[in-house]
Amino acid sequence: MSHLDADVVLIRRHQSGRMDIELNRPGRKNALTIPMVTQLASALGDAQDDDTVTAVLLYGAGGCFSSGLDLAEVRPGEPAISAAIAELHARLAALEKPLVGALERAAVNGAAAIALACDVLVVGERSFLLVGEAEIGVAAPNNLRWLLAKYDVNQALQLTLACDRQYGPDLLRRGFAYAVVPDEQVLGRATELAEKMAAFPDGGGIAMKKAILAHDTLHV
Repeated sequence: MSHLDADVVLIRRHQSGRMDIELNRPGRKNALTIPMVTQLASALGDAQDDDTVTAVLLYGAGGCFSSGLDLAEVRPGEPAISAAIAELHARLAALEKPLVGALERAAVNGAAAIALACDVLVVGERSFLLVGEAEIGVAAPNNLRWLLAKYDVNQALQLTLACDRQYGPDLLRRGFAYAVVPDEQVLGRATELAEKMAAFPDGGGIAMKKAILAHDTLHV
């Protein structure tokens, strides 16, 4: 692993119990590579295993969540990236800590699946989510995983077949976002929510999420 690879995901722990996970390739709009996906999965595993972590905040450096797979480095469907992504989504599905996502600017294709996996998603007014794999002849299994588990077939059909950008107000209207705020306030609002959840007494946020996960609605 190169020096640059070592820094593609940053973790910060806070006394409140909040863990911040930052995707850290701002020069590439936090495009996903195998090291980034692997490190993100590892960070989520650390959050799950660390009893001092009571909530997780996920966001991208430089004011962008993620532009999706870095096609300069990986190709969709290649075994190595497919295996890394499968492990990432297994960790997302197993995470019992509340996960708050800050969707700034864009979450595209593979990154959209990560955003949809968040329990609470804060988006900017001009932020957008795009599931556009069909336009390049690729299925969207991880987007479908979360769309079908958390929403419904109609939403999955519309989002994956229209291949249109869904902006902040649309994401709120369709139930994908918890809150829409001015673009410059996304990370601040998401941080407030994660901090609030981290401070619930007796791990209340974890207990609530465990109760929901017990119904297996997210394990598809």
